Amino acid sequence: MTDWKPSEGIEATTELMDIITCDVSVAVLASAGAGKTELLAQKANYLFFTDKCVWPKRILSLTFKTEAQLNIKERINKRCGHKATRFDSFTFHAFSKSIVDRFKNILPENERPINNYDIVFRRQDVSGSNKILMDDLLALAIRILRAREDLRAMFSYSYAYVFVDEFQDTTNEQYELLQLLFQNSDTKILTVGDINQSIMLWAGARQTVFTDFLNDFSAQNKFLIKNYRASSEIQDVLAVVLQFVQNPRSTFQEVSTIPDNCSLHAFSDEYQEASFIAHSINEAISSGIDASDISVLTKQQASQYTEVLRAELTRLGINNLDMTDLQDALKEPLGQLFSQFLKALVRPEPKVMTELFKVNLALNKVESDEAKEEELTTSLVNFISLKQELITTATTADDLLSYIQSFIHELGMLKIKGRWKQYKSSAYFEHVWQALEVHLRNMCNQTNSLEDAAKLFSAENAVHLMNIHKCKGLEYHTVYFMGLEDQAFWNYAEQTFEDNCAIYVALSRAKKHICVTISKHRKHRNNWQHDNRASTFGAIKPVISLLKNKCKFAATNHNLA
Repeated sequence: MTDWKPSEGIEATTELMDIITCDVSVAVLASAGAGKTELLAQKANYLFFTDKCVWPKRILSLTFKTEAQLNIKERINKRCGHKATRFDSFTFHAFSKSIVDRFKNILPENERPINNYDIVFRRQDVSGSNKILMDDLLALAIRILRAREDLRAMFSYSYAYVFVDEFQDTTNEQYELLQLLFQNSDTKILTVGDINQSIMLWAGARQTVFTDFLNDFSAQNKFLIKNYRASSEIQDVLAVVLQFVQNPRSTFQEVSTIPDNCSLHAFSDEYQEASFIAHSINEAISSGIDASDISVLTKQQASQYTEVLRAELTRLGINNLDMTDLQDALKEPLGQLFSQFLKALVRPEPKVMTELFKVNLALNKVESDEAKEEELTTSLVNFISLKQELITTATTADDLLSYIQSFIHELGMLKIKGRWKQYKSSAYFEHVWQALEVHLRNMCNQTNSLEDAAKLFSAENAVHLMNIHKCKGLEYHTVYFMGLEDQAFWNYAEQTFEDNCAIYVALSRAKKHICVTISKHRKHRNNWQHDNRASTFGAIKPVISLLKNKCKFAATNHNLA
């Protein structure tokens, strides 16, 4: 075998090398912060470098969220260089859509989408073969594959290896897709997940997916435990929480050292809570921590739970963004174009301009050594320079949006649709555009100038606020976990495991500092009305007890009532 070593700076532990060099299907159970994305990148690098995945064979990567798909693709490009062209990275939805788009004629005519069908996101917007629900694409892809064995074989011949991230969240339909394409074939599948991060069961995740995979694909079970993200104190805390998740009624050891960076705070109301958190964040930023390295997490309804806090942060001049509905839009290619162009308008750093030049060349299918490169680059520079002059006199969000629209026109809408196939659906393009436009308008309302709004747009200098289920795969220096109350975990008795997993996910986002808060009174819980009930803690009491007594969180009662 060709001598291969992990990339510089990567610790070649026995467990890591065992997973990378194993040439059978494998189910990896990884702890939070163990480096799951890096594992996939190193595995791909190994397969390409050693010709285990010999040309023209390819590697397929399937993820659940667009952000994860982009993160993996970016890491693969970094680790594998030009060989990354044989690495196909999709979300399950995008992969299903690619199957439907290519082979929809196999479907009966009355089930077949038209050529230029639109994707919609609400069941009530579905219209025959013209408008297809995003979640129905997987079912259509499965119907196509069931009908044609030769198509199933084509995929297994093309892909020698398949990576599936966040495998614990796999639904029955997604698992059936994997079975149809790769069961009883020579394709090796590497699944990576954390059974203690199963927070998608409410969305139909298959509870027995790891056991099923081991049996159906004759796979081996391996572990990736070491947490590279968190401090040693937080690693110690997470180890205790992990025992609790696995068996809340068992007797388990407490932390070996009392952590001085983990705390639990009780308040009389959300206004007192917001004041404490906001001033704590202000102190952290003053000490040199980037605002974007701080996150505030809630179990649900982040916009409502953090409403008072966001007002207090804004009063203190601290940029903050509710990322719950925004995160995916910013990670979209269209969101990246928005962000890069706005940066070029107000902060034209070489890195930003280089990224825009690369996109422009790629859209025009021009290699960097071709003569046309200078022409395209000069044209884009002149365009941006003109808009830079205009923004100094612009006064409204409409002005900024008109500049962005002209930028998209400059790049070429047909070229954009050709490169990113999802935008061939006008409904999907409008869906993403609308989310970005609303965000930009909010930034214009929140800041004192269009330049400040443009800077804040990409969320690079703002505290991030979101629901727990949006934070998976992310990491922050400091995490504030708001609302450890029965009302947030309203079904704790019936879904204890899933809710404990969610708590584990929240705590495991932190690298250095964790602050958990509860409030005796909280009005802002619901979308449609103020919730004036006093908080209760009977159901969630075991978790509070765990943090205080086993994890040794420093507990402070600010309750003045």
